[in-house]
Amino acid sequence: MQTPPPPPDLFTLQCYVGPDAGKTIALTPYLRLLLGSGTQSTYRLADPYVADQHLNLFFDGGRVQFHTVDNQYIRLNGAPAMAGEMAPGIDTLQIGTSLWRLLKSDQPAASSTDHQFGEPFQRFSSFAGIDQLDKDFSLKAIFSRIGEKRTDEDIEKAFTVGTSDTTPPLGAVAASWPQPWLFARIASAALLVFWGLYLGVAQFSNIIVIPGLLFVGAFAVPFACLIFFWEMNAPQNVSLYQTVKLLFTGGILSILISLLFFSNVGFLSSWLGASSAGIVEESGKLLTVLALMRNKRKYPWILNGLLFGAAVGTGFAAFESAGYAFVALLEYGSVEVALANIVARGIMAPFAHIIWTATTAAAVWRLKGFGNFRWELLRQKSFLRIFFLVVVMHMLWNAGFDLPLLPSIFGIQFKHILLGLLGWVMVLSLIQEGLKQIKKAQREGETTLIRP
Repeated sequence: MQTPPPPPDLFTLQCYVGPDAGKTIALTPYLRLLLGSGTQSTYRLADPYVADQHLNLFFDGGRVQFHTVDNQYIRLNGAPAMAGEMAPGIDTLQIGTSLWRLLKSDQPAASSTDHQFGEPFQRFSSFAGIDQLDKDFSLKAIFSRIGEKRTDEDIEKAFTVGTSDTTPPLGAVAASWPQPWLFARIASAALLVFWGLYLGVAQFSNIIVIPGLLFVGAFAVPFACLIFFWEMNAPQNVSLYQTVKLLFTGGILSILISLLFFSNVGFLSSWLGASSAGIVEESGKLLTVLALMRNKRKYPWILNGLLFGAAVGTGFAAFESAGYAFVALLEYGSVEVALANIVARGIMAPFAHIIWTATTAAAVWRLKGFGNFRWELLRQKSFLRIFFLVVVMHMLWNAGFDLPLLPSIFGIQFKHILLGLLGWVMVLSLIQEGLKQIKKAQREGETTLIRP
């Protein structure tokens, strides 16, 4: 019986002198990190002499290697260097005017409490055929940059990615968990606009403002959620223009396809009621993604499929919410009822259509990879499991019951909270698979990032 190999050593890079003093970077095996002062960096440094993209670090499980980006200025043990290796506890790396050292740390043991807490989600992941989240996964780390101060220039730079000039080569892609922050700015701005329009209706009784209020209310939260998926697209090979274009064209087309299906399968509605939407709408949205994006070979990554599905789901959700709010306005003749409807749907938007379509599209893209799309892929068990789960979740979401003995929270049924949580488990797992796909391509060197 063979003895399993020992776990890789754990290293941390710590700054002890300079503007970045006190910062610590944990190094994960086979994870390439990009250090710099720009928003595209994996880990953002505050040193004023650090470039937007300054240094790449790579930990292969035993050695820590580095190389500079565009011949930036660094020193290893006081001597100029462009590439090399660092030894723990010995070498000193100067990045800008800050001094960093490499330290070896002990590997933390997983607690039985964490294992017991995560067991239900592990079973769900196993049934869905997706990876379980790694033990070092941290939502706190992912959202840690939301509160950072940003200038208009930072925001402009964040938007200018995904073009032929701004798509990074494969070797420069930071295949670690992105740290999105732009979506929070978009959400705050949209809510401020919504509040301003609401004041126009509530304080001045101006009915001219109502259409704008309903439109902004329908798009505010879904669009902010879409920006989150756009930021999580680590290859940064999809521009915001392409994303917004897919939002509108995909949103309209998916609604038309779903309406066509509904008109031809009326027996489903008479048999299943509102739950029939789970079958019809999920099929319509996925077919829309495939119709518009399946032959775009410059978008081979799982994270690309996740973003495309989120874009179509966002358009579908926003147009549908605007429609329901308009119907409420006509039926009840009350702006307050229409607003209550659109606010409730806005709160639930990140837990329904957007993540459902993102999940099914990502399931296709992880099968397609760098090859051509074939309709036979839709018969693969790994896709059918995820698609089946998404359809069932949608059907349960629309079903006219709630879980007994479990109260609603802020007017939201507990079943919606549970279904939304399970949906995000699938999304985060697929993001993790997408990052591993990039790492594998970087290690093997068999593919190069296809620039738009």
